[in-house]
Amino acid sequence: MRISLIISLLIAVMATGCGYTLQGKANLPFDAVAIGEIGNTTAEPKLQDRMNRLLAQTFMEYGVDIRSSARYRISGTIIKFVIYPVAERNLQAVEYQIVIVGNFIVTDTQTKARQGLGDIANPYLTYFRSSGLLTSVLAEKEIATETAIKDLSQEVVQRIIYKLPALNTAEIEKKGEQKIEPKTVPAGK
Repeated sequence: MRISLIISLLIAVMATGCGYTLQGKANLPFDAVAIGEIGNTTAEPKLQDRMNRLLAQTFMEYGVDIRSSARYRISGTIIKFVIYPVAERNLQAVEYQIVIVGNFIVTDTQTKARQGLGDIANPYLTYFRSSGLLTSVLAEKEIATETAIKDLSQEVVQRIIYKLPALNTAEIEKKGEQKIEPKTVPAGK
């Protein structure tokens, strides 16, 4: 009994001293939100529909209700969708990376105040491997695109809930470019 109390106190002290906090529903900036118009300026079709669905799902996972009459409305535009081939075999791409960037705004419908969240990219590098028939490449691309949009929706919700600062486009472009080049040493030294 005494040991479990000591262990519980020790865990509580360690968890609060490291900078982590527990976020309950009472700490959320709002209890309901409306999903406004999500635009798509890319050539990839239906990204806005997927983003709308996954953004609503992610808010609900965080305990925020989705209501069309809510005070706060989230809207945005998907501004970049790029697939980069990152690996090849026999002059044929076999691994690809997906990058999705969106620009989102939170609007207070009562005061008409708008807060821009800036350009937000999917926070994790999303890859998919596929070789062979074009149909298998397209099927893997659809699965990876869904994952990338889900990651993007989670990043949007986290920026709103935890009030994270907005990034500019230059910071987003640098993501994934932190390559460390080996130092070259002349032969014989």
